[in-house]
Amino acid sequence: MSKFKLVAVSGSLRKASYNTALLHSIIELGQDWFDVEIASIEMPLYNDDLIDPDEPEVVRNFKRAVREADGLLVVTPEYNHSIPGVLKNAIDWLSLEPGTPLREKPVMIAGASPGMLGTARCQIHLRQVFATNRANVLPGNEIFITHCKEKIDDTGLHDEKSRQQIDRVLSEYYNWIDFWKRHAKN
Repeated sequence: MSKFKLVAVSGSLRKASYNTALLHSIIELGQDWFDVEIASIEMPLYNDDLIDPDEPEVVRNFKRAVREADGLLVVTPEYNHSIPGVLKNAIDWLSLEPGTPLREKPVMIAGASPGMLGTARCQIHLRQVFATNRANVLPGNEIFITHCKEKIDDTGLHDEKSRQQIDRVLSEYYNWIDFWKRHAKN
């Protein structure tokens, strides 16, 4: 079994972010299936005036990384029942150009929240945004880590039930990427 190359992003910039810790735990759980590059989404606000030739280097590098990857892993909190602004901005940079790197890109979404809904509403909005860009979000198999303060600490995700669910979803994501790679060749 060959590994697929992923670009992973955290929708949180907070140093002690539960979602960034979850991202690292997902990477650890998927190390047999994926080689993962974590990309920063700290970039200027999207501005059409900054597109080629003046596009910021951080944006160019992010687009290149996503374009060259087999899949995109997004782990994000939910702000105001929706997508964090910094994550939406990064997606806008990817999407608002001809030949978007998101087109037909297999995407997996996960998130952690101290509340009882996890990041369900944010993930619904993300699915809408990715559908607009014709990305291939893994259907079903949502990873909503609820009550994350009890399940995630500075060592990562320690809730065994959640880890088992993520392991199952990672296996399905691997197969999802494989399907799309074979589909794109035909």
